Amino acid sequence: MGAFLKNAWYAAMWSGELPDGAPEARRILDEPVVLFRDRDGAPAALEDRCCHRAAPLSLGRCVGDALECGYHGLQFDRAGKCIRIPVQDRIPDNAHVRSYPVIEKWNAVWVWMGDPAAADEALIPDYFWMDDPNWMVTCGTIRMKGNYQLLIDNLLDFTHVTYLHRDTIAGEEREGEAPVEVERTDNSVTVSRWLLDYDPPPLFARAGGFNGKVDRWQYTRWTAPSTLAFDVGCAAAGTGAPAGNRDQGISIWSTHLITPEDETHTQYHWAYVRNFGLDDPEMTRLLHDGAKATFMEDVVMIEAQQERLGGVSIEGCMDIAADGPPLQMRRIMDTLIAAESGDARP
Repeated sequence: MGAFLKNAWYAAMWSGELPDGAPEARRILDEPVVLFRDRDGAPAALEDRCCHRAAPLSLGRCVGDALECGYHGLQFDRAGKCIRIPVQDRIPDNAHVRSYPVIEKWNAVWVWMGDPAAADEALIPDYFWMDDPNWMVTCGTIRMKGNYQLLIDNLLDFTHVTYLHRDTIAGEEREGEAPVEVERTDNSVTVSRWLLDYDPPPLFARAGGFNGKVDRWQYTRWTAPSTLAFDVGCAAAGTGAPAGNRDQGISIWSTHLITPEDETHTQYHWAYVRNFGLDDPEMTRLLHDGAKATFMEDVVMIEAQQERLGGVSIEGCMDIAADGPPLQMRRIMDTLIAAESGDARP
């Protein structure tokens, strides 16, 4: 490890985190990026470093469709071209900053960090539920002091739920031994399992009002480089959920858009999206607070793990059977990064 996949979309922020008229700074793949909206509300992304004296453009202001440097007043359009210098009429040819392809989709602002000619909107995973009136979104962002792949490891490993999340989404202890099915493609890993006739986990018991045993499903798909979507939920045991009848239960899309700031810091954009109780603010509060508490349990552990590792390599650590999906993810990423860099040896 030690490199990032550049030719990919990364979620810079949730749409609601980018207001009109105010620039927002982010660090993505160890590069400073500033995002802002033009007069029509469309997002733009530029290098957060003025070409004049390297001042952060994020300390400036939006002026019409341009971003004005807060140090000497140079203005840049969404393509990164300087269009105004207050003290002179002539604008030098080298008065520009890098611009990044940017798309607002699925309630998030996505930035392409690699070759602009390779940017393809179709490569953004289909997370339709994030922008669908039949689903209610509750979301948040956590800045994590840990490598992004440690978080993906965590999310692809179902066994840790039993031990780390006892008070939130863990059910019976025997869940930790339930088998999973794993599928792999050139750029994805899917992990799934059914837990039939189990006690519901605390959060789901409160959300669904379950008083007895449930049949519980867990599916997740990681898509390179760093997004995951979980189809999770549970229904009253024996009511047909494994055959497709989920009417006696609750369904949630647990969505994770993971963006590396640098090798040891990560922006963790999470969302819990449901198709029940859409007009119930108490349900929204319950799931928001419960999801955040669950994900903070992960973050606390990963930050402690990162501190013990020191760097970003897991070499020297032993592997167990549950590490299969995370290890496949890491092999896929090694292959993609090597191919992008022209290195034939992943």
